[in-house]
Amino acid sequence: MKGEMATAMEAIAGIERPGLLTRLFYKVGERMFGMVPTPERLMAHRLPLMLGLGGLYGAIEWFGKLDAQLRALLNVQVAALYGSPY
Repeated sequence: MKGEMATAMEAIAGIERPGLLTRLFYKVGERMFGMVPTPERLMAHRLPLMLGLGGLYGAIEWFGKLDAQLRALLNVQVAALYGSPY
């Protein structure tokens, strides 16, 4: 990367007219965190991803912790996404 000019990444715009389910998730995020979290706004472009994020937030909020199997599965998934061995 030396010698190459870094280009600025284009900002991802939020959803202009969110649907009913997206607005519901925005309300839940706002209630839990005081405002809609930025990742939730960005992931609203992909509803299945937003549903997964909502499930994770819900598990953390309502159960207070993740069980060992789910934590291990999340670690493997994130490692696979980022190409990390751990």
